[in-house]
Amino acid sequence: MDYLILHNDYPVCAVSIDENYRIEKIRELHDKTRLPVGLREAEKVSAADMDAWLFSRAIPEKREGLELILEKNNVESNRELLVKNLGLGLSDHYWIKAERSSHTWKEVNFFENNFGEAGDDIFIGNYEEKMAGERTPNGASSGMLPKKWVLRAGERYLMKGSDDVYRQEPFNERIASCFLDALAVDHVPYELIWYKGNPYSLCKNMLGADNELISAYYIQKMKKRDKRTSYYDHYIECCKMAGLGEDIRKDLEKMIVVDYIIANTDRHWSNFGVIRNATTLKAERLAPLYDNGTSFFTKIHHLAIPSKNRFLTCQSFKRQQNDAIKLVNDFSWIKKEAVNELPGVVEETLHLNKFIDNDRRRAIVEGIRERIHMADRHITYAQSGGGCTTPRVML
Repeated sequence: MDYLILHNDYPVCAVSIDENYRIEKIRELHDKTRLPVGLREAEKVSAADMDAWLFSRAIPEKREGLELILEKNNVESNRELLVKNLGLGLSDHYWIKAERSSHTWKEVNFFENNFGEAGDDIFIGNYEEKMAGERTPNGASSGMLPKKWVLRAGERYLMKGSDDVYRQEPFNERIASCFLDALAVDHVPYELIWYKGNPYSLCKNMLGADNELISAYYIQKMKKRDKRTSYYDHYIECCKMAGLGEDIRKDLEKMIVVDYIIANTDRHWSNFGVIRNATTLKAERLAPLYDNGTSFFTKIHHLAIPSKNRFLTCQSFKRQQNDAIKLVNDFSWIKKEAVNELPGVVEETLHLNKFIDNDRRRAIVEGIRERIHMADRHITYAQSGGGCTTPRVML
């Protein structure tokens, strides 16, 4: 079938999609300037590149409960579900429609139009039998955890669940929010709620109707990395190409330090990024910190926390957190009181989680105390032998 990929109401390119919902051909490029960031900089965009970008928006094939979601939506694949919902989400202004369709952005976008929620409990792992049959932004929700968009007094909120074992992620989001509040670091605030006996996190969409989130994965594809340039410096160069200033380094350093202290092992290239204006296509700022659920040793059995704590991995600028924190030059922004109060916040919040026992909770709290001590050693080293001139912060 023949489709148009659009940005707002501007046709970006005409594509042919086969019976398996794969882009097999770019028939015509209408507006190169509106190609997705990371693709528009290429000399030529292939059908494979466009396919990978478009369907990265779809629900991952490995998300638990996907088979039921597909069944209730009367589709056979996550790709078909995405196309059925016109590729519409709440992260940017890109969408797809049949070439002969008369739909307009104003009619269909979820930033301004409401969407039905009846039956959408299937997206958070509850087996509700009825579906509303309306388009939903939940067909374009990446990430492995169950999630759905809900409306509260006309505002868009993302409701996100957890893995089945410890149900810890929603609690982690709340702890991280409290910690980031205390540090005065820009972030997306998360609430902790209970729904049908299960915990969920709830956060308001970080984007206004005129904004788009561009993931770091596509920002860093704006130009080819010189092998002599680190991934960290390369990303900063790409952010500058997008229109941001030198001060972004300070915010990235804050992200690295916070992730180190809270043991966040999931800050991959799609879990941070840049916010741009959807009209001017100009980058405005780094995105606030979001998606902190895989922190506080969520994926580690509590008996293994002491042995693994010193060797936690990360998924962006470095492979090991002990190496990532060495990228940081300025620690002067850290608030001692906020850091020292963190173990108590962890203890108090995890005490609300009926799915973990006392042994696990104590192990997590002690693990965070150890990470605070480890962070202090890195800071001391950087500010003595590492050449850093910022004031020492004793945690």
